[in-house]
Amino acid sequence: MAALLLFGFLSFTSLPVVAQTQSEDQTQLGAPAEISLEATEDENGQGSGAAASGLAPSNRPSLSEEPVASEGWAEASFTGFIDISQRLKQPNPQLLENGLRFLTSDGFPPFNYRDKSGEPMGYHVELARAFCEQLNLACTIKVVPFEDIPDMILGADADVALTGLTRHPDLEGRLAFSNTFLKRPGRFLRLKDKNIRTDKQSLDGAPVAVIGGTSHEAFLKAYFERVNRVPVTDLKAARQLLEEEKVVAIFADAFQLLPFASERNSPFSFAGKPYYDDYFFGDGMSMAYGDGRNDLANLLNYGLQKLAQKGRLAELYARHFALDVYAQF
Repeated sequence: MAALLLFGFLSFTSLPVVAQTQSEDQTQLGAPAEISLEATEDENGQGSGAAASGLAPSNRPSLSEEPVASEGWAEASFTGFIDISQRLKQPNPQLLENGLRFLTSDGFPPFNYRDKSGEPMGYHVELARAFCEQLNLACTIKVVPFEDIPDMILGADADVALTGLTRHPDLEGRLAFSNTFLKRPGRFLRLKDKNIRTDKQSLDGAPVAVIGGTSHEAFLKAYFERVNRVPVTDLKAARQLLEEEKVVAIFADAFQLLPFASERNSPFSFAGKPYYDDYFFGDGMSMAYGDGRNDLANLLNYGLQKLAQKGRLAELYARHFALDVYAQF
């Protein structure tokens, strides 16, 4: 059976606090549309993704290029978060037969967004496609208002959310999560021509912009207690302070800082190393599903492991993120 992904979407609205913070520029786009994508089967019954170019920008490599491990992006120093040696049982054949219904949102490039024609794009969309191709699943994915996603999962209107939901107390006992495929570390951003050290001693007394009341401010308070924290309302204000050299750095989510560091002729650069802390920054990006669905948990973790083993997670990361947020600068 050829795997089939159908892409449809609804308009996007504001986000609740249970989400990992998305971008500030949330937009509502045009009328619903649907795109079909068929994946052919190889001799082992796996989807090859031969028709995957329908959603991929033309200047990027196609998911169908084989062998994956020989491609340049697969050889990049991607920090893999999936344990490729974990022993997982084969997925329930009935689940494979039934397929999966994915949900995602938009307004959070490069994770999930829409192009100028309104088609769903981004890392999450392509991850869902690669996942279903890998397991030869018949899948659908819809872009819906973010705040509707938990209730849609619990109401059996969909199976899996791929949109940045986190293990928040409000979701405890309602949603469960797959293994983490991406972490979201905190990072310092500096001016390129102002090299700084980001160890605790070097930042003693230094002014650092951080969005007030966030987990990133709390992290600085806990681990860089002598930093001169300069609270701001948003990253635009933080950027202005850094450009005016009123602060030596910004501290925030690495993926939210990435657009500043990767824009054309950017005056900014990451500084130092990424900081991981599950207490302050959450467990990272994973797939959410209804609590108690142990069979679905195994299916999701199995598929993610296969993608990691074949280098496809490294490929997707290299295709969608212009700089390595996990590298030391």
